[in-house]
Amino acid sequence: MQFSWSPLKRSFMTTVPVIAALGITLAACGGSTATTTTSSTASTCVSGSNTKFVKLTKTTGLKVGWSQNALDGAWRNAEEASIVSAAKAAGDTLVATNANNSDDQQVQDIQTLINDRPDILLVDPHTEDAEVSAVLSARKNCIPVIVVDRDVNESMATPGRDFATFVGSDFQKQGALAADALIESLGGPSTKATIVELSGTTGSSPAILRGGGFDGELAAKAPGIKIVAEQTANFARATGQQVMSTLIQQYPNIKGVFAHNDEMAIGAITALKAAGKKPGTDIKVVSIDGTKDAINLVLAGEEYAVVQSNPRLGDLVFQTIGQYAKGADLPAWVVQPDKVFKLADGTAKAYSPDAF
Repeated sequence: MQFSWSPLKRSFMTTVPVIAALGITLAACGGSTATTTTSSTASTCVSGSNTKFVKLTKTTGLKVGWSQNALDGAWRNAEEASIVSAAKAAGDTLVATNANNSDDQQVQDIQTLINDRPDILLVDPHTEDAEVSAVLSARKNCIPVIVVDRDVNESMATPGRDFATFVGSDFQKQGALAADALIESLGGPSTKATIVELSGTTGSSPAILRGGGFDGELAAKAPGIKIVAEQTANFARATGQQVMSTLIQQYPNIKGVFAHNDEMAIGAITALKAAGKKPGTDIKVVSIDGTKDAINLVLAGEEYAVVQSNPRLGDLVFQTIGQYAKGADLPAWVVQPDKVFKLADGTAKAYSPDAF
C-alpha cells in the first residue's frame, strides 16, 4: 500500500507496509530509509566512540530507560500510564524520568539514563532540536534509542542510523483533518471568514507539524478562510484562556478557532464565553487530542470537532521493542492511528469510550 502527500512544513514521502505480527501501520518518515547497512551489537560496540547503529543482544527481561518530557495534563498522564503498563506486561524493568517541560533537564535526564546503562532508551523529546545531542550520545555509548510521540529533528539525527525508529501519531495529518473539520463547520470551501490559531510549544514537533498540516490544507482547500492571528499558548489550558481573551478583543469578528491541543481549546472556549460569544454557534472551535473534557464539549455542541492524538502508545512501543529485540529491521516511523470526534456524524458519541 502506498501513501504520500505534498510537502507542508516538513516533507514526507511515505511507504506503508503492513506487518501482521504487530498489527500496526509502519511508514518511512522524513525521507529516511527503514534499514541500515552498518550496525553493532551491544556486546561488540565500543562505548564512547560508537558510530554504528546498535542492535540488542537479548530479547527478554530488558532494562528500559524512559525519558518523559513532562507530566502536566491528561494526555501526558495517559501516555505515562500506557508505557508503565506495557513495560510491566512485557516483563521489562522501566527506569523513568520527568523533565517538567525543560529541554535542559531532559538532556540531563537522558545522560543520567545513559550512565545507568539500560538495554534500550525511550525518549519523548520536549522540542525537536534540543534533545538531539543526547540521542546521539546514547548511540555513541552503544544504547539504542526509540523516539516516542514527539520526533527529533531528522536532519540532525537519522532513524536507522542514530536511533532505531520513531513511534507516534501523524501530526501533519492531524492538522489537515482539523482544517477539514473547521472548513466544514464554517460552510465549506467557498466560505470567506477569519479565524485564529493557538499553537503549541515552539519548536516541538506537534506544534510544527500540526500547524503545517492545518495551514497547508486550509490554503489549498478554502483560501477564503484567513488566519488573522497565530499565537503560542504552550499546550496549556490557562495560557489558552489568557491568549484567547486578548485575541477576541483584537479580532471580535472571527468565526473560528483552531487549537493545537484540547487544553488550549478548553481555555479558549472559557475566554470566548466570558467575552459574550457563543462557542459552537457564532464561533466554531476545533482542536486535537481527544480528552474527555473536550469530547464532552463536542457532545454539548460547544466544540465542533476533536481530532484524536492517541496517547496510549505503550503497547505499540513495546511491540516495536519486541520486534527490534528479535533482529527485525524497523521502518523509520511506526504510525499510531487516530480518529476524528464530531457531533454531526455521531462519531463523538461512538468513539467517546476512547477519550482519556
